[in-house]
Order: sequence, then C-alpha cells, then structure tokens
Amino acid sequence: MTENNAGISELYNSSEMKNTEFFLNFSEIKAIIHRQRYILMSIIALAFLIGAIATFLMTPVYKATSKIQIENDLNSVISDKDSQRASPADNQRFLSGKMESLKSRKMASRVAEQMKLGANSSFLQAMNVEPVTEVPAGANLQRARQAQIVDILINNIEVTVPLGSNVAAIDFSSPSRKMAVDMANAYADNLITANIEQRYESTSYARKFLEQEIEQSKKELEISERESLSYARDALIIDASDGVSTTDGESTPKSITTANLVNSNTDLAAARTARIKAAERWEQARRTPVMRLPEVAGNAAIQNLQAQKVIKEAELRDLAARYKSGHPAMQSIRSDVSSIDAEVGRIASNIRSGIENEYLVAARQESSLEQAVNNFKADTLSEQNKRVELNLLSRDVDTNRTQYQALLERYKELNTTAGVVTNNILVIDKAEIATQISPRLWFNLAIALFCGAALAGLIAFFREMSNDRISKPEELTQKLGLPLLGVTPLTEMTGPLIDELRNRKSMLSEAYASIRSSLDFSTRLGAPKSMLVTSAQPSEGKTTSAIALAESFGQIGKRVLLVDADLRNPSLHRYLEVKNNKGLVGMLTGNAKLDEVIIRNDKMSFDLLPSGPIPPNPAEILVSDSIADFLAKFGDGYDHVIIDGPPVMGLADAPQIGRATMGTVLIVQSGGAMRSQTQGATRRLQQANATITGAVLAQFDSGTLGYGEYYGYSYKYGNQNKA
Repeated sequence: MTENNAGISELYNSSEMKNTEFFLNFSEIKAIIHRQRYILMSIIALAFLIGAIATFLMTPVYKATSKIQIENDLNSVISDKDSQRASPADNQRFLSGKMESLKSRKMASRVAEQMKLGANSSFLQAMNVEPVTEVPAGANLQRARQAQIVDILINNIEVTVPLGSNVAAIDFSSPSRKMAVDMANAYADNLITANIEQRYESTSYARKFLEQEIEQSKKELEISERESLSYARDALIIDASDGVSTTDGESTPKSITTANLVNSNTDLAAARTARIKAAERWEQARRTPVMRLPEVAGNAAIQNLQAQKVIKEAELRDLAARYKSGHPAMQSIRSDVSSIDAEVGRIASNIRSGIENEYLVAARQESSLEQAVNNFKADTLSEQNKRVELNLLSRDVDTNRTQYQALLERYKELNTTAGVVTNNILVIDKAEIATQISPRLWFNLAIALFCGAALAGLIAFFREMSNDRISKPEELTQKLGLPLLGVTPLTEMTGPLIDELRNRKSMLSEAYASIRSSLDFSTRLGAPKSMLVTSAQPSEGKTTSAIALAESFGQIGKRVLLVDADLRNPSLHRYLEVKNNKGLVGMLTGNAKLDEVIIRNDKMSFDLLPSGPIPPNPAEILVSDSIADFLAKFGDGYDHVIIDGPPVMGLADAPQIGRATMGTVLIVQSGGAMRSQTQGATRRLQQANATITGAVLAQFDSGTLGYGEYYGYSYKYGNQNKA
C-alpha cells in the first residue's frame, strides 16, 4: 500500500507542476465554443450592434486625389556634360525628398495663404473643427488660428509614390467634398509654383556663386603661375623644349642640363665604339709582322718602292753576268736597293705607329667624354630634385587653369539660359471628384465582429482557465494525477437502478463493466479484495457506482458483499428498495450476526449489508479498528467486499475505512466536482495511507460539454438520480 501511495503521490506532484498548462486542440476548441456559446454570441452580437451604431453616427469623410509626375533632371552647378543617369536609389531619394516637402509646414502655410483659408472660418467649419477662440496671454489669436489651419492641412494630406514610379498621388481628406477637391489641387499647383521659384532662385544663386568662384580661381591661377616661374628662376631651371616631338616619338628634353647629358651620352657611346675598334686594330698590328699588316701591304708608296726594288734587282742580275761584284755599277745598284728597303721599313713603321696613335687618341676621347657624362649626371640629378618641387607647382598651375576654364564655360552657359527656367513637375490628373472613405459600413462591421470575437474568445478563455471543475477524463490525470478507471455516462433511467444494471446492453451497465475490467488490471493479483467507494463531496454518484460495481462483479460469478458504511446518510436500502432495520451498525456493536443482517434476493447478484439504524456516534464506531476486524473476520467468505463509504471532505470516516481496505475507488462527478476539493480528498486519503486504486468520472455528459461523440458516447441527456 505504501509503494502504491508513493507512486500516486509522485504522479500527483508531477501533475501539480503541469496543471497550469492549457492544452488546446480542435476538439477542445469546439468544446469550449459549445460550453461558452451564449457568452460568445452575446458579446459578438453586442460588438456588432455597437459597430453598426458607431458607423451610422460617424461624420462622412471624403478623399480627393490629384496626380503629379516628377522628373529627376536637376543640373550640377559646375557642369553636367560628364554626368551619368541617376540610379533608381537616387531617384527614389529625390522623390522622397519632394514628397516630404509636400507634407512640410512651409508648404501647408503656402497653401493656406494662397487659398486664403485664414480669412474666415469656412475652412474650419468644412473640416468640422471649432476655431481657436482663446489663446494664452501675450499670444496672437490670428497666428494661433493660422497654426491651427496648418496643423489641419498636415494631418489630412497624404502623399504616396509607388515603388519604381515617378508619379505621386496627393490625397486630401475632408468632411466636405468640395474642400477635398480644392485642397488636393491647391497642393499640386503650389508644389509646381514652389518648384519653379526654387529653380529660379537656384539659378541666380548659381550665377553669383560662379562669379565669386571665378574671381577666386583667377587669383589662385595667377599666384600659382608666379610661384612656379619664380622657383624656376631661382633654381636655374631653363626649359629647353620646343613643344614638339622627335622623329622617334619622344619629346625633346625640357632643360639645358638634360640636353647636355643626352648629347654627351650619345657622344660617349660613339667614342666607346671607336675606342674598341682602334684597340682591336692596334692589338692585331702589334702581334703581326710589320710587312704583313694589311695597311702596309696596301700602302701605295710601299707598293711603288717595291716595284722600283724589283727593277733594281733585275738590273743587278744583268750586271752580275758581265761584271764582278766589286764593280762600281753593281755597288751603285746595291746601294739603291738598300735605300729602297730602308724607305719601305720607315714607311711601315710609321703606319704601325699611326695605328697605335689612333688607339691612344680614341681612349683619351672616351675617358674625357665619360667624365663629362658623369658631371652632367650629377647636375641632372640635382636638377631633378629641384624639378620635383617645380612639377608640384606646375601641377597646381594646370589644376587652377582647368578649374578656371570650367567655371568660365559654365558661367557662359548659365548666362545663355538665365531667362529660361524649366519645370520638372507636371500635373497629369487633377482632382475632380471626391469619394467617400469613411465610414465604411462593412469594414467597420467586420472590425467590430473581429474585436467582438477576440474579446469573446478572451473572456471564454479566462472563464475556462478559472473554471475549477473537473469535466473531462483527461483532467483526472492532468489536474489530479489519478489513474483513470473509466467513465460513466449521464443517462435517463426509466426504471429502478438495479434493473438498468442487470440489462447488460444498457449503456450504464457496459460502462461499469469496463470499469470492472480496469480494476481487474489495477494490481498483479487482479481487482482488490476489499474496496472503498467514496467521493470528495456528497451527490457525486458514489452509491450508484458501488451498486453498479457489486452487480458487475456478481454477474461474472464473483461472490460480492456490498456494505453500506455511510452511517450518517445511508442510501443503499433506498436504491435497492429493501428494509434497513438491521445492518453494519449492529455487526460492529455486537448486537447482530452476519447471517441475520445480510439481504439476498433474486434482483441482486450480490449480498447486501445495509447500514442499519443511524447511530448517535458514527465517528466513534468507525474510528476504531472495527472495519478492519470486520473484513478480517467475514471477508474470506467473499471474493470482493465493496464498501459504500461516506464522502471524504469534512469527515474522518472515509480515510479510516480506506486505510482498512485494499483499495479505494474515488468517484468524481463530471462538471460538479471541484478540483481543489478532489485534490484535498486525495491528500486526506494518502495521509491515512489509503491505497487509491483509481478514479471514475461519473455522470459524464459529452454533448452538454461540447465533445459530441469524441468519447464514444452518443446519448440523449436527461436527469438521473444522484447519490
């Protein structure tokens, strides 16, 4: 018993944590609507009526619309030759700016002044607004009324621009059709006028601005030119370029130093080439015999001397045939030949010396030019450092000159178009007819119905949340944590209860047969041998359930003893139409024996032990262990002993009986039992160590609660005797 109570207590505690959760599904919503249908219908009908009355009492409001087209063609103050087409984002920002200007106080003041709305009270009367009559001390009444008119205009103007479009709709709302049309057109006209004035003022401002900028730019150009020239003079930088290009496409040098470096570098390259060639000739001449040098062999003088030598040698051979070697003629010829050889050698030596001299001269020229190039390089590098500053100054000169020319050109364009002001805003559709926008009957009725339905739903929700009664089977486990043994329907009986229970096809009989099956599976040994049937409060159906369970067990051949232990309000004898002369009281007090007080008849499938006469002290009889002794002494003669006990709340009898029995069945009336009372009864039974086998939801009316046939019952509902 202790383990079972602990399990129930744990289940109860877990359900206590969840009992605030509100689970909704489609069937639950239908059931709530069914239960709260009168409240829902009343609130919705009231909201509908209020919406209809309010609609008919509203002042009609009319709206007129004028449409304008806005082109984004604003020109730059400086130049628009190189401008690109504006992006969609830029166009959208431009249109948004124009629309904001339409809703500004400045535009509203302009419209009010143009339409002379402050001249009298006709505008305020048309707008259903009372004119300002009182102002604070020191304030001006006319200005206060003007501010009132401006506020009305701002609050009733609406401007919309569809995304990606440049056509704007200007809407004005007013209780007067004519006023709505006039104000919509007035806003469109004043926007165009203000735009033209603004563009004209912008052109005049641009001319003045350009005149100032041109004067400033001219001064800056003169200053920059003077600074550039002064620096070039101080740094001795002379521009030697003639503004033309060379034949190879390169520009001529810009300074004398650079020109000298270029020319010297060219000469050095030529001298180096000449020196290399001369070195090669001298090296060849130095290694080759002098007479084999090409320059010697090709020399005309040497060739002429060689020819003379050949002639002399021929003459010497002729004389040698006639004379001796010492002949003066032969000696003279030999002397001539020697002179020729000496001359040839002298000329050849001079040729070799000439080749050497050419090499030495070329080397000296190369060295001299290389020194000059190095000097020019140093000068050029020094000048380049100075030219950096000169280039910065020259760049300032070019920038100032370009800006000055651009300003002059733009100034000429503005002078040309000074008298022509283009307009980029056009009215494409004037307001002619004002349509009624308020009140909208069907819209207001729909809103009223929606609000009424929302309010009704909210009230129904809180009514359901605040309802402490247990109505459906799930709440026994969700709110109380009790095992559900079964559900009995609320039926309309046409005869005695026992006859209804003996009819196995009746709904009540089948319901208790299902509960009996649940009891058979409640423990490992089957249904408890001794059971207390009780409830938290009277009239929840415990007596009916006790009789029905006893009859159901008896119909399957079980030996069942039904005991009426409600000594304060016994009722089994009334339900079963038997006498109550003797019974449990006599047994517990020792004044009667069991065979003398047990009632058996053919109408019942069980033995009945009525309570007997009501004792003056029922609590004292049941507080003792008399029930436990009774069950121990007489319980073995029966398969089940079912005790119809008193209610739990307010009495000590039921917990004492529950502690003595093997199981307790708690009867909970659907829609009548309070959760707090049932929870209190459960706690009391647990504190007495009573084993709660489960709970039965009695007198469940699914139709009245809005569940239809969801729980398997489809009955016609009526009244039933309750116990």
